Amino acid sequence: MGKVIDTQNSRNKFVYISVLNVVAAFSVVMMHSNVSFWLDRSTPYWTTANIIESVCYFAVPIFFMLSGATLIDYQERYSTKDYLIKRLKKAVIPFLVWSVIGLFWAYRRELIAMFFGRPNRGLDWTFLSVTNGIVNTKFRDIYWFFIPLFCIYMVIPLFASVRKEKRVKIFSYIIVISLAINFTIPFVLALLKRYGGISFGWTYKIYVGFEYLFYVLVGYVLHKKELRLKFRLIIYGFAVAGLLAHIIGTYSESLSNPGGSLMLYKGYYNLPCVLYSVGVFLFVKQAAARIKNEKAIKAFSYLQGFTFPVYLIHRYFLDYIEENLHILNIPRASLFYALSATVISIVLSVLLTMLLRKIPVVRNIVP
Repeated sequence: MGKVIDTQNSRNKFVYISVLNVVAAFSVVMMHSNVSFWLDRSTPYWTTANIIESVCYFAVPIFFMLSGATLIDYQERYSTKDYLIKRLKKAVIPFLVWSVIGLFWAYRRELIAMFFGRPNRGLDWTFLSVTNGIVNTKFRDIYWFFIPLFCIYMVIPLFASVRKEKRVKIFSYIIVISLAINFTIPFVLALLKRYGGISFGWTYKIYVGFEYLFYVLVGYVLHKKELRLKFRLIIYGFAVAGLLAHIIGTYSESLSNPGGSLMLYKGYYNLPCVLYSVGVFLFVKQAAARIKNEKAIKAFSYLQGFTFPVYLIHRYFLDYIEENLHILNIPRASLFYALSATVISIVLSVLLTMLLRKIPVVRNIVP
């Protein structure tokens, strides 16, 4: 399929990683602004919302692929101890702090009422309830992403223990068998059950390449391996098929099952998403290598530094915007709202991040 190359010192490696981080971060916020996909299925706008949701769906898998691309070779830069300390500072501590902020935000009205002497209405301040709320991301539901991410951080040293010269070959093998057993067979069986009434049990998994671990391995292999054009075209073809299946299949499900589940074609470890996300990763990697403009390269590198804080913060601004739509007189089920809310929440998140980074100690929660 192509020779393995060492891209550790490749300048373009940093370009595509920056571009993917920025594009994926924007897409995450766009999905969260596109809330009418889940809440307003009866409106004419829903078809557009479905397209936006499907097109942006690659974002979360991309972040896991980037973890594989950037972290599995960590032993070339520092020890496992330093690796774990860096993960603690960069992700775990911000997650905990912002989860506590999420707790106060979620119950801000009750807290204000209690401050003015009104009775407690449902607040449970026991250690168990608060811990449960943080670990299971009940106070800020979009932080669910961190829990599988932390699990992946703990597993990466096992992948890193594979000899470097054998990683691509071994990981590629895991990817192929996982794609077949974990994703393709379950998806095909789900379609047969849904449209053919054929029920066939399948509970078998290749756990080393299961769910989000699959994306970690794919990210590493695509980072290290240059594929010939014909193989890239095949992957792009499957990516387009995955995207169309997501869009058209979800739309079809909405018609045949109004008000019911739309998860036959959705899901981050469902085959349509897998095919589409892998294609996006590869396409951006190839396209970013063609960027020659120094200003564009510096811009993506600069914006990459805000992608993590934007993920942490943006939902608070979206909450405020959604709560005041009646004042703004803007329909939630509209393309204007989805785009404007995305841009506004990103800009405000970046500005707040710049402010917080000027404050000692506090800067550690927006790394």
